[in-house]
Amino acid sequence: MPVRTSIPLLSNGSPGALALVVAPAGYGKTTLLAGAAEAFRGRVVRWRPCRDTQDASALLARLAAAGPAPTRTPPTVESVLLDIERGPDPVLLLVDDVHLVHGNPAEAVLEELARLAPPGRLRVVLAGRRMPAVNLTRLELADTLVLTARELSLGEAEITAAFPDAAPDLARLSRGWPAVIRLGRAAAATGRDPLDTAALRTYLDREVLGTFPERAVRALRRGTEEPPELAEEYGAADCLPLLRSYLARRCPGAVRRPAPPTRPCPADPERRLALRCFRRFEATVDDRPLDWGATRPRVRALARLLAVHAGRPVHREQLMAALWPESSARTAGHGLQTAVSTLRTLLEPGRHRGGAQVLVRSGEAYMLNLVPGGSCDVQRFEAATAQGLAEAARGNADRAVEALGRALRLYTGELLPEDGPAEWVVPLRERCRGQAVRAAHTLAEVELTRGRPEPAVAAATHALSLDPFQDGVWRLLVEAHHRAGAPAAARQAERRHAQMVSVLLHGGS
Repeated sequence: MPVRTSIPLLSNGSPGALALVVAPAGYGKTTLLAGAAEAFRGRVVRWRPCRDTQDASALLARLAAAGPAPTRTPPTVESVLLDIERGPDPVLLLVDDVHLVHGNPAEAVLEELARLAPPGRLRVVLAGRRMPAVNLTRLELADTLVLTARELSLGEAEITAAFPDAAPDLARLSRGWPAVIRLGRAAAATGRDPLDTAALRTYLDREVLGTFPERAVRALRRGTEEPPELAEEYGAADCLPLLRSYLARRCPGAVRRPAPPTRPCPADPERRLALRCFRRFEATVDDRPLDWGATRPRVRALARLLAVHAGRPVHREQLMAALWPESSARTAGHGLQTAVSTLRTLLEPGRHRGGAQVLVRSGEAYMLNLVPGGSCDVQRFEAATAQGLAEAARGNADRAVEALGRALRLYTGELLPEDGPAEWVVPLRERCRGQAVRAAHTLAEVELTRGRPEPAVAAATHALSLDPFQDGVWRLLVEAHHRAGAPAAARQAERRHAQMVSVLLHGGS
């Protein structure tokens, strides 16, 4: 997703409190943050640490200054979050160059802010050249959005429109890297090697290779191995072919054996993964349903667990605990490795591990990657719900109704019924059900507010079909029936509400 289509996800289009933007220099991270700030409805707080920043006192002071009332005491995480929760507007915290505080106390404060953020009141976006040391396996951060170079790269149409004079070879090798295309297009237009220009050489040496660990650069130069930390910690998987080619030109003879590309060229298109997790599990690749007949149950369970988190990394420890809860760490680790290999072969037959596009590894986590054209009903449902609730809070009735209606159409039934009462799926299932109830309740409120009682009755009834123990929805349903001129239906709703209360208080006695 190019920068402009990523902006809604950062500002208010995904459910989690935390979003990470990790990519080498030149992918438009700062531009993306500026767009998110412009699109956000609420207060925006920006912070950019410097190389000698060791604590977050300046950040907390900035957050406190934006609060409802000034204070003379030094702000703490707790006091700042309390101010945000009580304040009139939600807050978007944008941190650029977060890699400058990697591993120090300031980074820990950023994680604490995201982990304890009041729902819907604080969104934290961290952008930098290295993955922050944030524990994404915590339940509070399970909805974290992660954007890397792949998501920020220019698409083919954008390259052609923005840089009509760029040579096809540059577009292919750059994989949509905006800064590389900008610096190399003039040379490409005159037939020169764009990787042999002074501007691009300086940029790659100082701003890119100079920020990577030396051992990883040596591995790139040798070409005998794939340095995993560049893909996993620095979000640079799509940059490696160009960097390897550049090092080969700069140091002829140094690269003994080119490593396999991490992303296919246009002749080997990306495979589109479509996932359905509500009511029943389905997965298709390039519109072809996958055949699970020959796979083991744990491979299928791994696919479903990764599917419900599609587009977000799931730590291997979380996978092992969910699928091998009674096994030793060694047994569970071996089982996970085997299951991942089997699932990767099913999703992308004939493709080696380093060239995987669909099931990818990110550090100590695995992720089902939704390339452009891919989709997941859970991800779309959560995004539509978040958008609808936000539009309702702003008073945009038409947009709220459209988004909330879309969310309820996506919620077609229970999440992953194939997994029964498995411990890992129950909280996720309840969370999705709760989101659907809230979406239907809010839709009913919006419809009633704009004088449409019949749609309000339908939405409230839908909410109660998912959770009948919602006093607020019952009261709204009774009011909607009265406004619709149906007093008998209102009395019936009152009786059913009383029965639900009796069941709740007395167990039906």
